[in-house]
Amino acid sequence: MEKRGDGVNALVYWVTDNLLNDWIQLPDCKPDQIVVSRMIKHVFTGNLNATIDSNPPFPGKERHLLRAQLARIFHATALTPKGMLEIDDETNEIKFAEEFAFPSVDELKSLETWGNVHPIILNAGRTKHYIDESIPEEEREELQAKLEDEDKTEELFRAIQEHNPMPGMETAWLSKVYGDQQQYRKGEEATTSYCVNVLKSLRWPGALTVAKEGKFTNIYVGYGLKRGDPSYNPTEPPMV
Repeated sequence: MEKRGDGVNALVYWVTDNLLNDWIQLPDCKPDQIVVSRMIKHVFTGNLNATIDSNPPFPGKERHLLRAQLARIFHATALTPKGMLEIDDETNEIKFAEEFAFPSVDELKSLETWGNVHPIILNAGRTKHYIDESIPEEEREELQAKLEDEDKTEELFRAIQEHNPMPGMETAWLSKVYGDQQQYRKGEEATTSYCVNVLKSLRWPGALTVAKEGKFTNIYVGYGLKRGDPSYNPTEPPMV
């Protein structure tokens, strides 16, 4: 399980079904919960203690499934303009780039301009491969290489243009511009446009990234269901 502040547990999530009620902190996410969440579909009831009736069985209550789905959505759909973030050579942590100019409206139309903020979640349910410290050191490198070959990760901040396209489509994202695209004078030399760039995820319906006048935000309004996920759909037996 990745420690709080790292990987799928980089953030802590709080939930409520009524803004006038208390907020409840969700538990940290375990790898097996993410693994099983990818195999099932469940419509949330709003009861955090509800039992998940699924095949295969989910290791937890609805609060644990909700936390797993939030991690999957966040790691797949949180975007930032390419070049805005970088890795610090000394601390190896993510930081804002010192010399960064926010792209224009026309540049933001391209999917190559946008990249993921967080690393992908591996098939193992983590962002990094785990090797038990009890394993002899000479065997760790070989095991690490094997894990990386079988369960490959992707480059951090990779462009969303590189995401696997949805079945029957050429991409996993749609990019549109809404509003007046006319350029207006802002100051003596600068110009600005008041239109809004919108990126829509086809894999996670409800996940949007919007940008306007040098500012952007990631937002999700949906049911926590991924399009194309496998689900258990029993069929009627044939006629006797």
